[in-house]
Amino acid sequence: MSNTIKIFPRDSKEHKLLELAAALLTVKSPTQCRYYVGETYFDYGQDWMWTTILCNASDGSYQALSPKAQELILNEQIEEAVDKWVLGSKYCPDRIREEVK
Repeated sequence: MSNTIKIFPRDSKEHKLLELAAALLTVKSPTQCRYYVGETYFDYGQDWMWTTILCNASDGSYQALSPKAQELILNEQIEEAVDKWVLGSKYCPDRIREEVK
């Protein structure tokens, strides 16, 4: 299993970096989504969970990060991860919400 796909304790450096990225995503959200750090299944077909950034939109909660974006955040490349890999991705929860309108 990857070093980025696991549960991080709340007092860990990794959790703090994810919290910082979630706050930045919330500020930059074009659809006023709220991003937060939480635990969720990495893939519904698998039995293991990971700590990642989730997007709380009006129609549900969604995983906001790919493992690549999560790795960038944990390597302290937060701006690049937020702008390119999350908000710039075709899978971005914000972009999906905008297209539905």
